[in-house]
Amino acid sequence: QLQFHRGGGCWSYIGMQGGSKQLISIDSGCGLLGIISHEISHVLGIDHTLNRFDRDAYVSVNIGAVASNNQNNFAKRTNTDNNNFGVPYDYGSDMHYGAFDISVNGQAVLVASQAEYLNTMGQRKSLTFNDYKMINSLYNCFASCSKQMFCQNGGYPSPKYCNSCVCSDFYTGTNCQTPKTTISLTTSVGSKTTYHQDYDSGLYSSGNNYNWDMFGKDAVKIIRAPEGKRIKVTINQVYAAYGQLSCYQGCPFVGLEFVDNVNGDLTTMGKIFCCTKDENTSFTSKSNVIGYKAYASPGMPFDAAVTYTVV
Repeated sequence: QLQFHRGGGCWSYIGMQGGSKQLISIDSGCGLLGIISHEISHVLGIDHTLNRFDRDAYVSVNIGAVASNNQNNFAKRTNTDNNNFGVPYDYGSDMHYGAFDISVNGQAVLVASQAEYLNTMGQRKSLTFNDYKMINSLYNCFASCSKQMFCQNGGYPSPKYCNSCVCSDFYTGTNCQTPKTTISLTTSVGSKTTYHQDYDSGLYSSGNNYNWDMFGKDAVKIIRAPEGKRIKVTINQVYAAYGQLSCYQGCPFVGLEFVDNVNGDLTTMGKIFCCTKDENTSFTSKSNVIGYKAYASPGMPFDAAVTYTVV
């Protein structure tokens, strides 16, 4: 039996501890869904992402910025006591610390090997696709079905609906075989620019022959270049009506997210941009496929323009 209480901070033990009750501390400031699900995941046996045995390829730890009584939170596991069930390292996992979490001197505790993931680390909106996949794998929830589904594009068998798969945001279908809206780039057309805005900004102009994305209607897309090519992504414009509030670390209110992995995997969270300082930022994809998402909180006008070029 789990017992939630105000025990001084947000914390729980990892895995079952025995006894009739197990405590989870949800004190003041811990009421976010992502924080509560983080602590419950610990009880279910899920460790911090940054403790994975393969973490050195993704983050470096500045242990000098951590109080001595918290340094054990950054201990790296070995590949013999850390089974990740084939789930990739995810900067955006609900189980990942933010760059400055529990820093005692204002320095970054975690430095991503790719700087663009600074805003991805430490999100506490909710569990991610890979978080759910990890929990289902740990408990072998798929075994509840007599027939195992073959799932494509990183999906996993649904333990609730045995004739279907659970898909990432970018795919649908019984086996996750069908891509959602896709923008296909060609070498014959040099670049393609998409313009994005939410419903509140009032800047929509139907007279332009642009590809407008209205948030909430079609804010998830796959950008695909020909095989063997890459995609140069350039953020031309980022407009948010509330200025620096939109630049808050982690981009919790508005943002553009680009999922970009070597093997074209679109199950992880991606690089997130939300601030005017991100204008004119560009990067080249690791494969010929990128996943794109846009989001805006209610009442937070947000517009952006992004150019994709085949390289």
